[in-house]
Amino acid sequence: MGLFNRKPHEPAEGGPPPGAGPSSDKMALARQWQEQARQMQAQAMEMQAQALRQVAAVQQAGGGEAAVGSMSWARQVLAILAPPQPGFVKRCSCVVCGAPKKLPTVTAYVYCDYCAALVDYDLRRACEGDTAPDPAYAAMVNSTRAAARAAVAAGDRDTYRDLQKRVFAAYVTQVPMAVSHRAKNDPGYRDAYVAYMAEADTARAFDPGYQALDAEMKRRVMGLRYTGNMMSPTVAPDSFWPVADTLEKQLEAGKVLYRSAGVTELDPDHAEHLTAKLGWSGFCQGWLGMLPAEAAADLLGRAGLTNEYVPVQAEDGQPRHCGGCGAEFHALPGATAIICEGCGRRMDLGSAEIRCAACGAVMTLPAGADRVACPFCQAQVERSGIR
Repeated sequence: MGLFNRKPHEPAEGGPPPGAGPSSDKMALARQWQEQARQMQAQAMEMQAQALRQVAAVQQAGGGEAAVGSMSWARQVLAILAPPQPGFVKRCSCVVCGAPKKLPTVTAYVYCDYCAALVDYDLRRACEGDTAPDPAYAAMVNSTRAAARAAVAAGDRDTYRDLQKRVFAAYVTQVPMAVSHRAKNDPGYRDAYVAYMAEADTARAFDPGYQALDAEMKRRVMGLRYTGNMMSPTVAPDSFWPVADTLEKQLEAGKVLYRSAGVTELDPDHAEHLTAKLGWSGFCQGWLGMLPAEAAADLLGRAGLTNEYVPVQAEDGQPRHCGGCGAEFHALPGATAIICEGCGRRMDLGSAEIRCAACGAVMTLPAGADRVACPFCQAQVERSGIR
């Protein structure tokens, strides 16, 4: 049995039987401490592996067998961040058109109400649910690691890229809450997102400078000091901040690398302005649960992940219904496009609404769609009428 699963009268694995004498007891205790230290180090490395995958993946994701967005982490975030009250929305403005955010959001990915650009990321909203990956996903990731290492050693970018496409295709399917809701019902977006993530991972894996920073990060992690116990380890803050310093260097190096390798242009959200924030988010998911409360709050502040909320301003909008899922949304004056909060489809607000000839429902068709199944009665609806 493991150290923490054995019955009270059972000795630790490899330890002496009960009543073996004081000297044996001390040896057993020493072995127990060594084993605990080894397991704590393994846990820390695993948490860091998760964080590195998420940082590298940029979009609050990156695969891995650790529990991304686990509820213990979520509870700590919820205790630190200001909660959004009903009728409030995260304060932010669009970097594309300059419009302030006015309409409510139900996911962590905050899209512009006027042009549908990705504006911001709300960590508080993200941690409202558990986004732990399925064990089958973790097993799939683990099964690709040896082949990925071999591809890097052989300089085989194509094989490595194909492996990462498999990983990220599984990720958007099995951990949907950890990626933009646009990936759920928009195949074009989903495919572009997977290709973007795989290319970013490939660029990092084959760049010597980035790999040197990865090695530096691992050394920093090995230098961490812990208090508490294996079941609830706490990282000493003064040993942790050098890890955060290395992360900053990784994020800056990644930004330069993605530009030079043409990865930035592949982002379906065109959100280079959020690269650092999304990277910090992944890092925080890996470490917040292992930091004292004060240090955790400092980390969120350094990462720019604390929030401020303002009242929703939907009163001047025209109520419409999504032709993809039927959800109601508001088209604000002057808006040209919006992302449906219900299904993630991009709505073209410049086109006329369509009435279903079968049930009479009026809807806005998703951008690029000329025909949909009515979300209310399933009749086929086209821009020219019912078929």
